Amino acid sequence: MRKLILMLIVAIGGPVLILAILWSQKNALLDFWSDSERFAAAPTPKTFEEVTGEVAEGAEEAEVVVEENTIEVVKENEPVPSTSVVTGEGEAEIINSDEKLPATPFTPSTMPTEFNLAVPFTSQAPLSVWDLVHEDTCEEAAIYMIHRFYEGDSAGKIEVNVAEAELLKIVEFEKALFGFFESTTAAQISVLAEQMYGYEYVETVENPTIEDLKTHIAAGRPVIVPTAGRMLGNPNFTGEGPLYHALVLKGYTETTFVTNDPGTRLGADYQYDFETVMNAMHDWNGGDVENGAKVVVVIYPNAD
Repeated sequence: MRKLILMLIVAIGGPVLILAILWSQKNALLDFWSDSERFAAAPTPKTFEEVTGEVAEGAEEAEVVVEENTIEVVKENEPVPSTSVVTGEGEAEIINSDEKLPATPFTPSTMPTEFNLAVPFTSQAPLSVWDLVHEDTCEEAAIYMIHRFYEGDSAGKIEVNVAEAELLKIVEFEKALFGFFESTTAAQISVLAEQMYGYEYVETVENPTIEDLKTHIAAGRPVIVPTAGRMLGNPNFTGEGPLYHALVLKGYTETTFVTNDPGTRLGADYQYDFETVMNAMHDWNGGDVENGAKVVVVIYPNAD
């Protein structure tokens, strides 16, 4: 009889214990399930060469008359509205009306419904050493990933030792440029991209809309977004997450932005809802990040 009772206890207690463990981890399991579903839905990534060819073809087709009530197409060799950019002098300036930026051949009716750029990924701590340096290298990682994309790299993930060496190189360059490297503002990110890699135009866009961000991405330009990191709610962050954090928008679906988030080794193709990105978007603002300006950084590839 005792043996039977013991067997019953084991038979009943085992599943109960398993259910208790699963219940205690329900939030993590839900996050994992949600992320798995979203990752699976990420569009097929396009290389820089592929998207450049498509944009050039679209620019030619954009010569047709734009239908009434659509956004006017910005064609190559047309003046663009005044906007804040970094030019060859390494300082933010206002583009004169006779200066030009590359074509963006889309209207609301021709914008792809989903898109993804093959921006290679590295975390900000490629060797998984989260020391005081690597806790603050998200901006550097964001610039580096975009630079590799414009260089034609679409390998998926950057080799960790290569990424580690380059991030440390950017940090040293930044120290010489600014006197520090931690928590750089959108304007400083722009200057760093121009000075480090020689990009001719780096634009800071204030108060961008979701459509503005999608347009840049579909035109082949990944977007760097400074954020109040704790507002992102990424379950892969340690603790509350970073006070200030930069990530790269590289694609979009009908409801999410596809990102390369350097704040986690699982950040490749990580998807955030549109609302999450737009709410979390904030500049450094001297450490009062949640009240920082809504601004993003767009690096334009140099013309051949």
